[in-house]
Amino acid sequence: MGDLKSGFEEVDGVRLGYLIIKGKQMFALSQVVTDLLKNIPRTTVHKRMDHLKVKKHHCDLEELRKLKAINSIAFHAAKCTLISREDVEALYTSCKTERVLKTKRRKISRALSAADLRPELAPADPFSGFWKENKLWLGLNDSPRPLLPVRRKA
Repeated sequence: MGDLKSGFEEVDGVRLGYLIIKGKQMFALSQVVTDLLKNIPRTTVHKRMDHLKVKKHHCDLEELRKLKAINSIAFHAAKCTLISREDVEALYTSCKTERVLKTKRRKISRALSAADLRPELAPADPFSGFWKENKLWLGLNDSPRPLLPVRRKA
């Protein structure tokens, strides 16, 4: 364990341990996910990693022991994955910026307006009595719009 250099780096108030491997600063992926990106779902983080093409390095026994010694990974961990500093920075900025990978659903809902909605296309809603003031909220920033007339069968 003598020739592995290690240290700590503070990112956004979180202290991350690292190892120097082949001249590159490498961070434990488990610590990055649990400490730095703790409020972001794991599936989102892994999708972003695939999108950014993050290169992973699997630890050998000596690196695993060193990471345990500096408390970067759990003491009972049997294996560990490391990612470079550049990948940590790219992943952090990608996950913290607002919706880099937008869905089609949001684009469509923003494109629709009240003029585009036609009364003949409105489905018959048996629960229309639950709406107060007969208005529908399409978003938090919009004002309520009147509900479309609903045709009822006798």
